Amino acid sequence: MLRAAATRLALLALAVLGAALMSSVAAASRPNPTWERDGRPKFEEQGGAKPLRTSRTIPYWSSSFTDPTNGVTYPFTMVGADPRTGASTTVPTEIVPLRFDFVAGNQNTQSLALPEFGYPAPAPLAVSMDATGHDVSQAVASPIFQAYAHASILGGDTTQAGDAFMRAQFGRIGSGYHVLLGQPQVLSTVTIDVPQKQGVAAINRRGVLVGRVDERWFSATIQRLVDELGIDPTTLPIFLTHDVVLYVGNDYSNCCVIGSHGASTPKLKPGKTIHTWVHAAYLTPNTFGGWGTPVGGLGDIHALSHEVSEWLDDPFGNNAVNPWLAPTAPQYGCTGLLETGDPVVGVWYPLAGNSDPGSDGYWHPEDEAFLSWFARNGQDPSLSSWDGRYTFMGPLTTGIDPAFGDFSGFASPAQGC
Repeated sequence: MLRAAATRLALLALAVLGAALMSSVAAASRPNPTWERDGRPKFEEQGGAKPLRTSRTIPYWSSSFTDPTNGVTYPFTMVGADPRTGASTTVPTEIVPLRFDFVAGNQNTQSLALPEFGYPAPAPLAVSMDATGHDVSQAVASPIFQAYAHASILGGDTTQAGDAFMRAQFGRIGSGYHVLLGQPQVLSTVTIDVPQKQGVAAINRRGVLVGRVDERWFSATIQRLVDELGIDPTTLPIFLTHDVVLYVGNDYSNCCVIGSHGASTPKLKPGKTIHTWVHAAYLTPNTFGGWGTPVGGLGDIHALSHEVSEWLDDPFGNNAVNPWLAPTAPQYGCTGLLETGDPVVGVWYPLAGNSDPGSDGYWHPEDEAFLSWFARNGQDPSLSSWDGRYTFMGPLTTGIDPAFGDFSGFASPAQGC
């Protein structure tokens, strides 16, 4: 991700962390090749819906771009107001802490005999894993909800991470345009009993208790909760888990989905009410290896920042683009979705202030790809990105490093599959 040149490393260190941390930043903000030992981290969409102008839902605006490489016009819808109006939007937010009660039965744990867990396969544990308390407090205090100073190399904004991304994406840094999350209302903890066939909890090789639940079962559970909790559709509910991730295809080893966002409409009121939501795992430092030293950047709010940004750019899950392929995120294959975090999965930038025990003292929000990357520069010039970059981190995400991979694809628009 970072350019190999020492000047690039020095600039990042001075602008973001200070000269004393130059070497640690250079290493930490790149995904290490050994991360594959722990399964490829992934994020997902959970359903979608098409809003009508009469729908009760979050505030949104719509536009379109014409991709110059294929001549196709792609409509899109995003949260807030059209940046060209200069308006500021604040979306009310709720945090729903989730507690998972796992059972210890005769689950087939052969697939847990992986390097992440070690050999032999660990025994399933009957435990509760609860995001109430610490994880909620940390999320509220983090750059997701609080104004943090982003270094000049990242746009020079002092605001929430998602808002900084949106303002840079449309060249509105220093303007009155904002898309903010309201300070969240913390709802009562929801306890979820995990059936024996739908999940397992075990201690991995780093001594961290990790819960894994089936993705389809979890998705159905979240969509049910959205309806049952009576959440206002004009707000954003965030479902927070503690070290609980998702596996796909009834296979514990097909892991790990650490966040998702989705949209749905109640069956009794199709189109009249549309709910959107975000789910993210708040991960203990070093839950997964291979993400920098001394602690991995995949922890704390990494998943939450990814999903909030994707919700901002594609709240209803129906923004299609010319299919793209990112060598740095092969787990997504060839996809035609406007998912801003997926191409740069695992790429992060540090913001000081994290007090998690065992952390490096920094938050690890994710880099995000801009609309300009997906649109192949076909968007309205009045919506051009700040500094002409294609990701939030810009030139810090355009290098080629033999040890970490080829990120040169982010120095120019997306390529086809």
